[in-house]
Amino acid sequence: MSGNTLTRNTGVAADEDGDVVFSNNDNGRIGRGSSSSSDGLTKGGKSGVEVRHLDDDDDNSNEEAQLLHSDSEDDGLELDELTSPGSDVENRPFRKSKSRQQGRKRHRYCDWLWGGPAPSKTQRIEPRAWLLPRLQAGLVDVLDCLFPQRWQKGMLLGGFGIVWMLTVVVPVVLTKGKVVADGQEVKHLGCVSSLWGGNAECGLDGRLCEPFGNTSVAFRCPADCAGVKLLNPRWVGNQQINYRAYVIGGGEGVYRGDSFVCQAGVHAGVVTDKKGGCGRVKLKGEYYRFENSTQNGVESVQFGSYFPMSYEVEKVEGCGRGDARWGQLIVSVGLSLLLGAGTRSGKVMFFGGFTGVFLHVGLVSDPPDIEVMSGRLVQELVGIMVGRLLPAVFVMVVVYWAIGRRTLEGVDEGANWEKTLLWMGGLWLGGLTNNTFEAWIPISRLEGHDLRQQPGAVVALVVVVGVLIALGTLQAWHFWQEGRLPKFLAFYAGAIAVIATLVVMPGLELRLHHYVLALLLLPGTAMQTRPSLLFQGLLVGLFINGVARWGFDSVLQTYDSIRGDGQYGSLVPEVVAPFIETLEMGVKQETIHFKWSALDDVARLREKIEGISVLVNDVERFRGWFTETKLEDMVFSWPRFRKADEYFRFSFVGEGGNTLDWTEAGTWFANGTWSKGVGFYKV
Repeated sequence: MSGNTLTRNTGVAADEDGDVVFSNNDNGRIGRGSSSSSDGLTKGGKSGVEVRHLDDDDDNSNEEAQLLHSDSEDDGLELDELTSPGSDVENRPFRKSKSRQQGRKRHRYCDWLWGGPAPSKTQRIEPRAWLLPRLQAGLVDVLDCLFPQRWQKGMLLGGFGIVWMLTVVVPVVLTKGKVVADGQEVKHLGCVSSLWGGNAECGLDGRLCEPFGNTSVAFRCPADCAGVKLLNPRWVGNQQINYRAYVIGGGEGVYRGDSFVCQAGVHAGVVTDKKGGCGRVKLKGEYYRFENSTQNGVESVQFGSYFPMSYEVEKVEGCGRGDARWGQLIVSVGLSLLLGAGTRSGKVMFFGGFTGVFLHVGLVSDPPDIEVMSGRLVQELVGIMVGRLLPAVFVMVVVYWAIGRRTLEGVDEGANWEKTLLWMGGLWLGGLTNNTFEAWIPISRLEGHDLRQQPGAVVALVVVVGVLIALGTLQAWHFWQEGRLPKFLAFYAGAIAVIATLVVMPGLELRLHHYVLALLLLPGTAMQTRPSLLFQGLLVGLFINGVARWGFDSVLQTYDSIRGDGQYGSLVPEVVAPFIETLEMGVKQETIHFKWSALDDVARLREKIEGISVLVNDVERFRGWFTETKLEDMVFSWPRFRKADEYFRFSFVGEGGNTLDWTEAGTWFANGTWSKGVGFYKV
């Protein structure tokens, strides 16, 4: 401390601030205590006393000067001992507390570990000489020369935005507008559209899906339908299929009625996976034996029995230009890079890139999967997109204020192209998730049942979590260097606590949608480093893809709302041994009779079971109600109409007439023998 005087040899003195300073006779350490004018302690130095001045910059002196507190019993010298008559302080050795030394070391270590280095180091992106910083700043400098005024830059930006919007909207109108083929307006289908619903959706004998034949329907398909897969298991006769295309037959040009129409069109070569296109479905009625094949990148499924609806797919002329998403993608990516390289404003880059990519995803690359007449498609898509864009922009305003400005504002112009390529590149990579991560990572939904049943999903999840931990550690290191690690850890501790609370909510399932994952991970990018630019762009793109495609789905949902056509986990009927009756009346006539074991009343009331349903060859052929007949008294009889294998599945009917889980398929072979299904019911 500047201006402090310390006595030597006499043992005790006081500095100008009234603090007691003392030492041992020769080489003792110097300490400090409280002073009192009435204790006989003097200020300043006394005659005959050697005085040494301590300077603030003298690190060695500061290291030797130790503060003593009068209330500590470990300081070795008490103030009363110093001032009491006959004190032998001059001859007593000074004792420094080991516990105090250790405590101070621990305190300094904790401060360093928790608060980061002193002084903290704010992360900044500096230009790299070998990446030509003057060239990277060139476009910004040129625009400054051509448009020096602020209002001129605003007009330029507005014109740029209009051009970008037109490059998105005009091709959409031209390729997704109204199409008329042979005097009939074409219907726009989604990639999973079909003419027949799954299980019992078409009702008894399929009456809700009539007509079965002698009808044709012109359709148009989007691009990228070949890679669409089932996300829940479906039965085709006695085969259970999942995570593959849903096309049945086609080996001889005829498809089962419940095949996905657009995938069947790709399989038949009528439409292309790259551009989509138009076709015509010609219904043929009942058909026997659907042969499988692999054509145009689509593998179909065989079905060796009969089905009441079948169709062929043929070409339709005059469909228009086809889906132009890949050409539009090149234009939009180029414009986004031009925007980033031509501005030094983080706001312009963030919100300009966000809006442009949102329009592209919502209208071009991954629009909602809707089924509507072609003349209304553009209006429907624009209405959905605008309804999702406005709340998404509000969320992004908060994200930019809290996170984005730390990353994008103040980047040196010499690193402008680096900033643009990293952030915009990540933005497009996340925005095109349907063509990037979903194609590379075998995880369709972050839900326990899906992870267990999808091949490779668990391994992929472990790898993804490992990568996230590694990247999180890298980001935490940068936060530590900036002295912001406590805030970083506090945020994620709070997020984990909230998630843990939501997980245990009774009757609800936690769904971590694309946009939720993005919002959870974005705070970890709130710094200006090159990795943060890439990660932040990718997460904003992931947010765009989730909201533009699916909207703001709830984080908490009931199991029924997320189940789709998957299993309920409900009871299934227990079938007793069927009786096969054979009558010889000129022509051999076979009939199979089914009965079921009694259902426990407690279980029936718990699961709200009201009846039973039977599928034959995946078509509902019987529905009985317990209000009319008890389960154990019911009999379902099915006569054989043709010499073919037939497949039987059974389900209880819940409230509202909805069928519950189905048994596996039992097979009544053409030779008259019966084979039970595995696992779900007894015979």
